[in-house]
Amino acid sequence: MTAEGARLLSDLPSISSDTQLESPRLIVPRQYLFYLCVNLESVPHALRRNLIQQRLQQASPFANPASWIVQEGTSAQIWFWDGSLIQTRREQTPELPTAVLPESLLHSPYVQGFRLQACLNGWEMQYWDAANLRHTRWLSLRPDARAQADFVRTCGFSLDQVEWAEADANLLPCPWNEKPFWSKENLTSEPVATKLIAGVLFAWVTLEFGMGLGTQIKQYYLAASVSAQNEAMSDLVSQRDGALRQKEFNQAISELTAAPTPLFIAAEVHKCLAVFDFSILDWQYQRGQLVVILQKEGLDTRALIESCAANPAFTDVRVEPGLTPDQTRVLFSLPGAVADGEPNA
Repeated sequence: MTAEGARLLSDLPSISSDTQLESPRLIVPRQYLFYLCVNLESVPHALRRNLIQQRLQQASPFANPASWIVQEGTSAQIWFWDGSLIQTRREQTPELPTAVLPESLLHSPYVQGFRLQACLNGWEMQYWDAANLRHTRWLSLRPDARAQADFVRTCGFSLDQVEWAEADANLLPCPWNEKPFWSKENLTSEPVATKLIAGVLFAWVTLEFGMGLGTQIKQYYLAASVSAQNEAMSDLVSQRDGALRQKEFNQAISELTAAPTPLFIAAEVHKCLAVFDFSILDWQYQRGQLVVILQKEGLDTRALIESCAANPAFTDVRVEPGLTPDQTRVLFSLPGAVADGEPNA
């Protein structure tokens, strides 16, 4: 971890770049950055974040360090700087972007080996191992053979084992560790995976709650609908019963009004018996049946039946012997007889 030639940020005329970034950011040049690589292989996932912050506080010479952390696999790459001085510069120049980005994240990463990286100001010597920046050193001038040899020995290698690569100073449009949200690296990272699982669980709980609530609402609606239909059916049944009772009453009235009157019956009987000479001893009418008791010696019953049967007011005429030889019972049946009626005389 080195930052040779570092100066106070307040001495920097402008901490920005003319490169075309995807979003406005305040670029902190390499000479103002400190770097730390932390091995997390033997550290449980739940403790890694705390360990990173602890190592950062231990290594930082600043009271309020700001940092950019790239945690991939079993290592954490940390670039940090003086956050208080950045805040001071922002107060002096309010138009500065709020987002802060270390310059090193705008240079393409390297997979394996030693590399010379041209910076906005000066040069950086880097040693990469398995796509992780293990060691770095910044110099204001291009490092000579002596500076390179010293850096190689600091990394634990001999000069005959090393071949240097060189990269230009072109900046990327966005930090190289920023990947699309749906990329495999993002989805499998612990913070994103935790949020995704929490989101899926929340969506599942919300769906279950919504389905349960929907079922309850549907049950309530169906119960209300059934109750309303039952009330309507009850009204229909009441109306039907009332209509049936009214119909029965009307039929009873019709039957009563359609029944023949005693005067009508007497007139029709008179038409049938006018040609005969007899005396009427009794007259009874009950349930559509008329019984007339006649008294005359030797009454021609055959002619009597023929005369009465010719009258359409009667449906049937029968003749029976009376109590004495001179008495005759004549039974008349009338149409439309009343089922329950009082006898009329």
